[in-house]
Amino acid sequence: MTALARLAAVAAASLILLVPALWNGSILFYWDSVDYIYLAHSFKLPIYRTMPYGLFAGMARLTGTLWAVGAVQALLTAWVLHEALAVFASPPKALRWLVPVSVLLVVTTAIGWAVGRLMPDALTGVVILGILALAFDPGHLGTARRAFLAAMIAVGAAVHTSHIGVALGLVLALGAGAWLLRRRWPELKPRLVLAGCAALASLPLVAGIHWAVTGKAFVTQPANVLFLARLTMDGLAKRTLDELCPTMDLKLCPFKDRFPPTANDFLWDHQAIAKRVAPSWRSLDPEARLIIRESLRRFPLQHAWTALLLTGDQLSRFRTGDGLVKDVSWIVADSLQRYYPNDRERFRASRQRAGIDFDAINMLHVPVAAAGQLGLLAVLWLAWRRRERLTFGLAVGLVLAFLGNAFICGALSNPNDRYQARIVWLAVFASVVGAARLREASASGEAGIALPPGRPFAAADRRRVTPGVP
Repeated sequence: MTALARLAAVAAASLILLVPALWNGSILFYWDSVDYIYLAHSFKLPIYRTMPYGLFAGMARLTGTLWAVGAVQALLTAWVLHEALAVFASPPKALRWLVPVSVLLVVTTAIGWAVGRLMPDALTGVVILGILALAFDPGHLGTARRAFLAAMIAVGAAVHTSHIGVALGLVLALGAGAWLLRRRWPELKPRLVLAGCAALASLPLVAGIHWAVTGKAFVTQPANVLFLARLTMDGLAKRTLDELCPTMDLKLCPFKDRFPPTANDFLWDHQAIAKRVAPSWRSLDPEARLIIRESLRRFPLQHAWTALLLTGDQLSRFRTGDGLVKDVSWIVADSLQRYYPNDRERFRASRQRAGIDFDAINMLHVPVAAAGQLGLLAVLWLAWRRRERLTFGLAVGLVLAFLGNAFICGALSNPNDRYQARIVWLAVFASVVGAARLREASASGEAGIALPPGRPFAAADRRRVTPGVP
């Protein structure tokens, strides 16, 4: 009966998570969505893409509609939400809270706009929350459910290179943090073997898929031009070319004084410099690699400072709706007509095609996201003071994941709202669940002792302030 109730709750939560797409009348499309539609049918890799999410999106071929992709993304997200509630609240509360929490997140955050979009962003939160649930599970999930969660993490990490970096970085950071706190808080130690194996499994999974499709095993295609675009934005490319061009004949030398203001303009504008100086981005890759190497050698401190600034910039960008514009119709229309004609008709009649007023939506989403992140820090501090292991594990893990995601997407690529919006709902989730757990523990007298920093635990302290620790 419990298993049936769990499945029913997950199914209901999945439907709730799809409300933005259902209201839209169509699966949501971003500029890059067309590549994943194409990948699923041609098995040919466009520049800077990886194959796994293309195969994931290929499940739509079984049903003839891209709604299948949205449905699976919603089910996976709802399942991970349930498992996280079981770990960080309790199994009975997971059943009672899953639907209300899903409603809260869909109304106040971008979770539904990520889940209902044909993009790997839908699974970023699944990877992060899944790792934390495995790491801090006090024994509520059981072997089969932990194994299924690990498989979801491996698949979710594999669908996008940034997910691999965030997943591996999170596992390593949790391990390092636990080692540093091993004397002051020995019970904190997370269980990272299965989570680490799941994150690592994404590497051979991606390489194996590419080997099967292309005959070459690799994790990602060369991305030097992408990083070069970021250097044009922050001025490092110009400074490097100012020193190289007097002695070297480089394709970008004539353009160094008129680079566009953003990395996206350098790459994607119809008059993009990258397209004007080389027949293809691949042919520009050797020059981009040279410029990157020389800039790192000549200006290492500015690179470090710029990375810090861009990471901070990315942390502050989390508006809902980035790229969910009506203009994507010209780029996805042909692929939809060719492979999913019914979905094309739905998209033509959709609210996205007419234009969604995300300014109005962000009047709620932006302040809630900001409050959620502040709440996450407050929960982190209170959990540390009260030695509440599960709440502290959830909060510190999310802080580390937010920083890692911002560095990978902001400093190694370039800041965009969608990168942080795809996971900012986790802060709201943790603020609500963590606050409820801390309040309950304080009311019951199980956690409420603020031990002086550095004071060693006595056995009685451990029993009193770390309830539920296995």
